[in-house]
Amino acid sequence: MKQQFTMVLFGFIFILLTSCKQTKEAEPIVFGNDQCSYCKMTISNPKFGAELITDKGRVLKYDTIECMVNHIHEGDVKYQKLYGVPFNEPKVLKEVQTLQFLISAEIRSPMGANLSAYSQINQLDKKYHEQLMAWEELLLKFK
Repeated sequence: MKQQFTMVLFGFIFILLTSCKQTKEAEPIVFGNDQCSYCKMTISNPKFGAELITDKGRVLKYDTIECMVNHIHEGDVKYQKLYGVPFNEPKVLKEVQTLQFLISAEIRSPMGANLSAYSQINQLDKKYHEQLMAWEELLLKFK
C-alpha cells in the first residue's frame, strides 16, 4: 500500500513538473553564426535581428524583425516573449513593446522591408518621428 502511494505521488509530481510552462529570457544572437529561423539566412547585421521565445521555452532567432513578424503571421508559432535589436543599440535585444519601429527607404534592412527598431528616439533624426510605429501598429501594417 505504501509503495503504491509513493508511486502515485511520484507520478503526480512528474506530471506537475512537466506541465509547467518554462519562462526563458533572450539569448544573445551570435552574428555571423546563428541562422534565421524563418528565412534560413545567416544573421549578420548587428543593427537588425529579433528573437522569439515559444510557449514551450524554445528560442527562435531571426535575421530581421520582418522575418519574425512574417513567422508570427503564418500562425504556426505560439510565443510568450518577443525581442528586437534596436538600430541605435547594435547587438542588444529589447522587448518589442518597448521599441518604436520605422519603415524608411533611407535605412535599408537585410531583407528589404527597410524596417528598423529604436529604443531611444532622441537619437533618431526628427524628420522620422511622425513615422514611428508601436509594435501593435507594425503587426497590422505587415498583415
